[in-house]
Amino acid sequence: MNKRKNSRLQHIICEDTPFAVTEAYKSTRTSLFFANIDDGCNTIAFTSSAPGEGKTVTCINVAISLAESGKKVLIIDSDMRKPLVAAALRLPSAPGLSELLSGVADMDTLAVVQKSEIEGLDVIAAGSLPPNPTELIACKRTVKLFEKLNMIYDYILIDTPPCMVVTDALLYKKFVNGYVLVVRAGHSRTDATEKLVERLKQIDARIIGFILNDRVQKKKKYRDYSGYNIKNR
Repeated sequence: MNKRKNSRLQHIICEDTPFAVTEAYKSTRTSLFFANIDDGCNTIAFTSSAPGEGKTVTCINVAISLAESGKKVLIIDSDMRKPLVAAALRLPSAPGLSELLSGVADMDTLAVVQKSEIEGLDVIAAGSLPPNPTELIACKRTVKLFEKLNMIYDYILIDTPPCMVVTDALLYKKFVNGYVLVVRAGHSRTDATEKLVERLKQIDARIIGFILNDRVQKKKKYRDYSGYNIKNR
């Protein structure tokens, strides 16, 4: 892993990341290995109830951990309102998902797929910000996209917008094995998390588990951005 000095990247795991944090992500990775999941490509949506809960960083770090285990991994930044993945990984923000789903980019060649600096980890950035992200996700081209990607990758992780803010995350239900819900210690509201769980249950979505981040460890000098565990449901 490379060193990351940019403050924007300070919580993306690298060779300077505290051992306890990298081990927590490895534990999460192991839990995902045993969380179901079907043979073939495993597609997982990461969501949260509200902004600021660490969803994007968590999604990226889990993806890095999976790639480091030898899996072929893709992150899709599906937040076409406030995308963060490309900037966090120092990649161009466009073209990306919006160009694919609108037909601007060629679906057959998948030229918008970018290689990250992590071996085995590819990225589809959000792309140019469209006026109708929900409608784009609901279009028929999304079906074709996942049919194609499922033949290429071991894991596809989708960074979706907060579920209680917009409905985009719910639209992926038919494409994913399940949802990982990210909550932040001292920040996430219990009632909002409960409503998020209820909303997913209403569409019969599978909740793979929860990841708790920003948990302060006692007797340690650093804030632990791990505390991660997949609680199977």
